[in-house]
Amino acid sequence: MRQRNTPILIIYLIYMAALAMTTALLVFWVLVVQRFTVEINELVSKVGVEWNYFHWFIGSTGAGLFFLVSIALTYLLAITLSERRYRVKQEHFLSNMTHELKSPLAAIKLHAQTLEQGDLTPEEVALFSGHIVKESERVGKLVENLLESGRLASGKAAGELHEIDLRQFFQEYQQGVPARFDLRQIDLNFEVHTRSVVMATHETLQRIMDNLIDNALRFTKSGGKIRCSVHDSMDNAEIVVADTGIGIPKTELTKVFERFHRLQREVEEQRKGSGLGLAIVRGLVEEMQGRIRAISGEGQPGTRIEIQLPAVEQREIENRELRDEEGAVPS
Repeated sequence: MRQRNTPILIIYLIYMAALAMTTALLVFWVLVVQRFTVEINELVSKVGVEWNYFHWFIGSTGAGLFFLVSIALTYLLAITLSERRYRVKQEHFLSNMTHELKSPLAAIKLHAQTLEQGDLTPEEVALFSGHIVKESERVGKLVENLLESGRLASGKAAGELHEIDLRQFFQEYQQGVPARFDLRQIDLNFEVHTRSVVMATHETLQRIMDNLIDNALRFTKSGGKIRCSVHDSMDNAEIVVADTGIGIPKTELTKVFERFHRLQREVEEQRKGSGLGLAIVRGLVEEMQGRIRAISGEGQPGTRIEIQLPAVEQREIENRELRDEEGAVPS
């Protein structure tokens, strides 16, 4: 059964009522203490304590307790609102994911049924088969993102990292880009000027780049540009994916890497997307001890995603290779 979200107005009304009751009790406590000041001091003196200001101690203690109660109520309000926002995001995510899966599955079914009818030319068979393969790959990417997002959320460790030459990786990666993406007349180019070696895996780096490029493509219109650059910066390797798309509002720059988060403009325009891509990228980058940030000018088009990965020192690599050679047993 679907859990209904409590209206936010009711949540605030409950909080205000609880806060008002707490304040009323505090006022009542102070008035009672002031009213019975003499009685309180006399009662204390009977147990051997001569302190004419004991009533102030009682009043201050009560005020402190009520103050703590007020803090606890505010904390509970924040937790409730946070859980509500997260639940709403989950509901939107499930709705989006259902739509994202439904579309390619319907296309696969339609093309498969067309192939079953027969009487098709070899060219038509190849065309419909190609559509089935393309939509199947789309479903596969969605499932892979779901599994990867679940792994990152659960804190399970990824596979063992090893040394990856970034220049070699991107040379191979560029060759497969046209087959994996529908560029829609978008100018996608790479500028690779690096000699860095990083601790990663080919699968992790490819997933990062696939998600970044897919995200840039969703927000960049035909005729736009996407530039992927890789260069060395101090002790880091820096990967940058910049597009000429619609940009990100300043208020949402810190939220784009949150799980299930989708831009308000993206929701209003009903753009495709699960809200997992950039969250997965951040999780994978952090697993490699790297940093990531999003940059977008206020009211200006274009978004720039910057990733910094710690580079393995060349001296360390040479020493390791030397140890391996010395430890090798001659045949």
